[in-house]
Amino acid sequence: MKRSQGGFSLLEVVVAMSIMAMSLGALYQAGGGALRSVLEAEARTRATALARTLLDGQWSAPSAGLRDAGSVGGMDWRLVTAPFRPAPPVGQEGWALHRIEVNVSWDKGRRGLTLASLLPERRSPLDSERQTEN
Repeated sequence: MKRSQGGFSLLEVVVAMSIMAMSLGALYQAGGGALRSVLEAEARTRATALARTLLDGQWSAPSAGLRDAGSVGGMDWRLVTAPFRPAPPVGQEGWALHRIEVNVSWDKGRRGLTLASLLPERRSPLDSERQTEN
């Protein structure tokens, strides 16, 4: 008697399903990684925009320095200024500079970025009067 085989064995079906499951798992993992990367890039872009806005909002720094902090849209920020170098001696031209640093953090403080720049020191009207008297 001749016996013909017309289908797949149970073992072949199980192997095919295992291969398909591993392939789909790899595809889902790749898609999830891409989504995480996009979300991280979006958060970093928002943090950079916030830090630049805070930097652009400061034209000068008071001689005593400045400290400020807040939270916007799930992002915590901190702004600090401090003297960069000593003020020029009286009678000498030049501006006293302050270093301004803005730190923005997100994801419960696990991620963050810092931008820094220099600002001129804010001079009081009394400083201007003293210079014109000399």
